[in-house]
Order: sequence, then structure tokens, then C-alpha cells
Amino acid sequence: MDKINIGIIGAGGVAQLGHIPSYKKMENVEVVAICDPNKIKLKKVAKKFNIPKAFTDYHSLLNLEEIQAVSICSPNFLHAEHTIAALKSKKHVLCEKPVGTNSHEVESVIQEAENSGRKFMVAFCHRFDPASQTIKSFIDKGELGEIYYAKASYLRRRGIPGLGGWFTTKKLSGGGALIDIGVHMLDLSLWLLGNPEPLSVTASIYDKLKTQAIDGGWPPVDSRKGDIYGNIFDVEDLATAFIKFKNGSTLFLEASWAGYSETGIKISLFGSKGGVELRGAVGGIDEGRPNYFKFHKKIDNHLVDISPVIPETYSYWDDPWPNLVQHFINCIRENGEPIVKLQEILYGSRIIDAIYKSAEEGKIVKI
Repeated sequence: MDKINIGIIGAGGVAQLGHIPSYKKMENVEVVAICDPNKIKLKKVAKKFNIPKAFTDYHSLLNLEEIQAVSICSPNFLHAEHTIAALKSKKHVLCEKPVGTNSHEVESVIQEAENSGRKFMVAFCHRFDPASQTIKSFIDKGELGEIYYAKASYLRRRGIPGLGGWFTTKKLSGGGALIDIGVHMLDLSLWLLGNPEPLSVTASIYDKLKTQAIDGGWPPVDSRKGDIYGNIFDVEDLATAFIKFKNGSTLFLEASWAGYSETGIKISLFGSKGGVELRGAVGGIDEGRPNYFKFHKKIDNHLVDISPVIPETYSYWDDPWPNLVQHFINCIRENGEPIVKLQEILYGSRIIDAIYKSAEEGKIVKI
């Protein structure tokens, strides 16, 4: 396959900052069409990125035979519908997280992906962070031994996205901080742990700061042209969960949009031969940028910390994102297997369902 033509479904912030610029950096890849029901935004984005064809109906985009692959960048409640339609149209699909607002939607997508013969991948960008890749390589070589416990958190002090829009409306988003940013840390943890099968979940969710809520600045204001807001906030601003796996390992997970707390992205892994700690910044254009990460090891009977160097030129949108999109394109060209496996997607969605159910019922939920 020579040139690959791309269609974009959804013209919001993640399409404008992540997907489209990344595709445009690649040789023999062209974004030829974009779709969004918001005519004002659609016209603005098509002009900004010089995209020749623009539609308000996604079916019109999928009917274009010259398109080989699509990026799904629509709101959460449309991800499953758009992905299934794209796969049925024989397009390869790169879908934004979450794949669906619940595991039933995710199962439908996975079934279609298995039957379609096309490549399907979720845009879990943190897997493509240089620090995450280094940690994974150490784990795969056995440097940490058996990883039996992990802690992961993504905490903002005041970072509610699109306040009053689909992000904070449960029927459109599926949930709040957990399904928005917590899903990133859950996926990264599952990947580093080797995708163990989940056993049970104990969880709580809170919305204590909804009356003090302020917009966190995402998506960028200039990417919201023409968006309509209903001023609804019926999702959690904090989720916390303790997850047990069938292999005996456990994960403590936190995700918060707003709280009087420390901030940042953190993950700690406890292994029988070593451990690792990763921290990342929160806020601004480079949210998620790793500040540092350390390996904790024993060498010649001495406990030591090993700190690999993170390039000073690192940028959230200029490093993980092009790497993610390039991987997707390579999978199409070389008939490779995407790094994000279908089983991993399914386990993650079942855990999220269980977290919400445990919080609602106030008890342990078996998966």
C-alpha cells in the first residue's frame, strides 16, 4: 500500500491538536475528509488544516472509497456507533478513548473489529510516552521480577473539561474523571502489569466540588466554536478504586478533575526484583509530560535509584502522539498487530463498569 488517505470524524480539540497534526507529519499519508455536525467548527478546521472535503453527516465521509482509515474523535457516546459503522465500511479505525460508555458497547465494537479484517486501535497515547516505553522494556526483560502491586493516579486541582457540555453530562460521556482521565492510568497500569484478568473491585466516587466547578481549559476555547452547552454536571469529579486480579496482584487507582490535593500523573510498580516510580506534570499544553521516573533496584547488596534521562525537548503533543499515529499507520501498511489488544480494551471497560457499580452499591463487585 502506497498512499493512505484518512478521514476524521469529529473536529474537536483532540482532532485539532493530536490526530490531524500527527497525520500531517507523515509521508504518503493525507487527511482528505473531515466530518462534524457543528458547521462553524467544521468550516474552521477544514480551512485551518487544508482538508479538501467536509461533511456534517459521517455516513457521507464513510462512503468515500478513497479513504482507507478513519480517526474517531467524536464525543464518547458516539464512539461505538461511529467505529462499528467505519469497520462495516471496510475502514481501518483509530478510536479515541473510551471505546464505549459501557462494556456492552465495547463488546459490540470488539466483535465487529474481529469480524471486519481491519485494523482497530484505541488512542491510548500514554503507552507511547518515551518513559512508558522504557519502563515496559525493563519489565519485559524481567528486571522488576513479578509485579504484585501498583498505584496509579491522575489528579487535577481544577481541571474540569468542557464544563456544562458533553464531558460533564453522563448520558453523553458515560462518566466523569474516571472515564475521561482515569482510563489513561488504568490502561497504562494494565499494560505494564501484563494485562492480568480482573477479579473484583471496591470503589467510591464523589462530586463534592461540583458547586465550585470551573472550566479547566480543555478542550482549548478556540477549538469549541459553535458548541452548545446545556450546563449539566451530573458526573463524578473524583473516583477511587482498589482492583484485585486473578493472579494475586492489586492496583490502587485514583482519578480527579478537582480537589484540594496534590496534582499530577503518578504510577508506582512494586516488583519482586525491583520497582519503578513515574511522575508527570498536570496543566498546560504539555499535561502528562513526565517530570522524572526512577527504577528502584538492588545492585551488589546496595539499594539504588536509577534515573534515566528524559529528553528536554519532550512535548506531549510532539512525542507520544506522532508515535501513536505512526504505529497505527505501520500496522495498516505492514499488516501488524496494534499495541493495544482487544482483550486489554475489554478488561479495562469491565473494570470501569465495576468501579461505577461498586460505588453505587457500596460493596465489592466481582467481575
